[in-house]
Parts: sequence; C-alpha cells; structure tokens
Amino acid sequence: MIWAIIVLLVIAAFFIIGDFGVDKQKEIEKQNFEKIISAGNYPKDYKSYLTPDKNKKLTLVESENKFVIHHLNEILAIEENSIPFSKIIEAEIAIDDQSITRVSRGSQMTGAVIGGLAAGGIGALVGGLSSDRTESKYFRKIDLKLKLDDFSNPITKIEFLPSKTDTGLQNTKGFKQDDQKVKEALSNVEIWQGIMEIAIRKGSKAAQ
Repeated sequence: MIWAIIVLLVIAAFFIIGDFGVDKQKEIEKQNFEKIISAGNYPKDYKSYLTPDKNKKLTLVESENKFVIHHLNEILAIEENSIPFSKIIEAEIAIDDQSITRVSRGSQMTGAVIGGLAAGGIGALVGGLSSDRTESKYFRKIDLKLKLDDFSNPITKIEFLPSKTDTGLQNTKGFKQDDQKVKEALSNVEIWQGIMEIAIRKGSKAAQ
C-alpha cells in the first residue's frame, strides 16, 4: 500500500514539473514575442512583417529610405540591421532554395520555371495552386532573399513559412500546396518583393 502511494506521488510530481516547464516555456515565448514586436519602437502605421517563427521583423522606414530588420540571436537578445534602399542590389523569391522570380538594379523582373509551371513568376505559381491539373506539391521554405552591396552582410533572408509544424515538430516534409500557410506565404512574399522593387528603383535614382 505504501509503495502504491509513493508511486502515485512520484507520478503526480512528474505531471506538476511537466506543467511548470510548459508554463515557463510559454512565458519565455511570450516575452520574446513582445521584444520582437516592440523592437525599433516604430509608429503602428509603419509597414512591417513578422516571420512565422516570430524571431525576425522587417520594417519599412520609408521616410529614411531604408528597411530595418530586427531578429533574436542565439542568446535571445535583439539585434538590428539597417538596410538603405541604395544598398539593395537584388530581391529574389526562392521556394525550397530554387529561384522563382527576381528583380535587380537596371533590370525587369524575371521568372523561372518550377514544377512544370510556365515561366511567369510567383503569380503563375499562386494560380496553379487551385488547378486540378497541378500535381500535389509540398513546400518547406518560401523566402525573400536580398543581395546587398555590403561586404560584411551580402545576403539577407526573410522567411515566409514556419520552420515547424503545428505540433512543434521540425518541418522536414513541408506544407501541402493548398495549405493556408502556403497561400498566405506566397501572397505576403509577392507583396514584399513588390515593395523591394520600388525601393531598388528609388535607391537607384538617388544614386544617380
């Protein structure tokens, strides 16, 4: 009887410790979220984008012709990276590390072929998602990659898909093409590449 009570107490202790650990983790995540959201202390009407992992924020500071990226580093401290329009050489949408469209200084936007879809860039890909003729696809990464005129930081990447599934596991297989996360990611990345295109043009004019 005594041993049964001891076993029950041990089991109860494990549950209590486990719940405490979960609550502590949630509190840490909440604090990190608040840190990244408030980073820069910009007005609420400034256009910004928070990555799905909630560890990086891109902000357009139009009045100063620049973007500012805040991200959480390895020790969960906020780091800031300022990117003037004039330093952006190229903005590229990449899906699973394959280039889809890019826009660069002095050139028009160009499209690449992906998964059998005709060249036409991200719009063609979005349109193909609802087509019955499109074979089932899974996407692990949808990124906006910036090539910069900066020796110390020549490439900057903004992620538009989460690195983990809803259950918290690593996103190794990817999200199905008709998943809402994929549709939102494609829509958001296209918008931000459009913003980058405007910034590149403004930066080029200012340099002339």
